[in-house]
Amino acid sequence: MDIFILGMGHVGKALAARLRADGHRVTGSTTTPDKVAELEQHADRVVVLRGSETSRLAEAARGCDAIIVTVAPNVRNTRTVEERHQHYADVLVASCHSARLACPRVIFLSSFSVYGDGGSEEGPVSEETPTGNSEEPSSRYYQAAEREVLSNPEGCVLRFPDMYGAPGDLSFSQRVAMCHEYFGGKAIFSADAPLYAIHFEDVVNAVIHALDKQLHGKFNVCDNDNLPGTNKQVFDAICRENDLPLLEFLDQIKAPLKKISAARLYATGYRVTHPDPNARLLADKRP
Repeated sequence: MDIFILGMGHVGKALAARLRADGHRVTGSTTTPDKVAELEQHADRVVVLRGSETSRLAEAARGCDAIIVTVAPNVRNTRTVEERHQHYADVLVASCHSARLACPRVIFLSSFSVYGDGGSEEGPVSEETPTGNSEEPSSRYYQAAEREVLSNPEGCVLRFPDMYGAPGDLSFSQRVAMCHEYFGGKAIFSADAPLYAIHFEDVVNAVIHALDKQLHGKFNVCDNDNLPGTNKQVFDAICRENDLPLLEFLDQIKAPLKKISAARLYATGYRVTHPDPNARLLADKRP
């Protein structure tokens, strides 16, 4: 197959390598001309464009069998609510709009933030749980981007929690330090939401799985067998371990306050392979 990867970050590069090893032809995109030479080591062809450039994307992806949208907002461009509105709309919605016009088969890497706090329904959060918190930029624009993708019958949305483990990625301790350095010790997410996290290799595996199985519709991607600790439990433990002040949680980006089910994806044969990276912080330390 001919695959177009919109956004050649860590996930995009790893995807390109896997897909080429499986015999597919891969075109990747970047917004930074200086990165083209390095990215050409991972893809058969690299183009410079933004996801919002609809006509240029349509031309670059002409004849492709699928577009994988891996673009994601840059946290350093989202210090205020106003910045988040502009940045999320530009990066997410415009890219998915262009992609679904260029190719009916689009796989979009979305976020658990579409669920808001998970609502009041009993039981775990599933793909049928109503989305929520539609005024917060992360939730609002991920929802809008998903609607673009799912307007095509072949569209596939993979909803992920926070990703970790990519080469050069910040550790959770470094993320806490960044909250102190850039945001005055304030975290924009909910204190009581379970801190779901997924290794970037499991992200790559999920996308390859969705492509191979020709999945369409919505799928949660996480460890379906274990419930992680809350944001406050984990980040308080990190702060204490690193002798940092405890974070203040602003509850602006809401996340489900209960288990999130990935049973639908697990039923297709997918499993995460990396355990919760923060489990050790909350392990029982009694002798």
